[in-house]
Amino acid sequence: MVAVAVVGIVVAGIVANLNGPAGAEAGDCIKVVSASVTDADVEKVDCSSPEAAFKVAANLDSSADSCPEGDYAEYSDSGGRRSDGFKLCLMLNAAEGECFKQEGSIVAAKTTKVPCDSSATYKVGKVVTGRADENECESGDTVSVYSQPATTICLVEA
Repeated sequence: MVAVAVVGIVVAGIVANLNGPAGAEAGDCIKVVSASVTDADVEKVDCSSPEAAFKVAANLDSSADSCPEGDYAEYSDSGGRRSDGFKLCLMLNAAEGECFKQEGSIVAAKTTKVPCDSSATYKVGKVVTGRADENECESGDTVSVYSQPATTICLVEA
């Protein structure tokens, strides 16, 4: 299974505002403002926004909890208003035909939605909801598979 580089990122941040990531629920969307190996700046945004590159699959009660099986990006906070912190398990907020740009390395990458032009890294070829199976994609596709909610996203190089 191959995944978009940002999918393996584990980032930490301090968030005290419940309108921010700490208050995000499954289905809410997230914009990554910046990301590094040890820190990230993320904001909750409307899912229809072109800046909404990620969707929250789960908001876990502790920064030490593990995301469900799959290629989730993780945003965690080890303190703030919750004593055990929290962790957001993030999946791409993708629809067929949309494009994404990945900036950075596999350890710390920022992924954003972009117009489908020369700046795009990946184009979404197919989104399969209700199934988490890399075999849904064509050979050579970059595949992101999520168990909760069951979703497979097939990406082709742009």
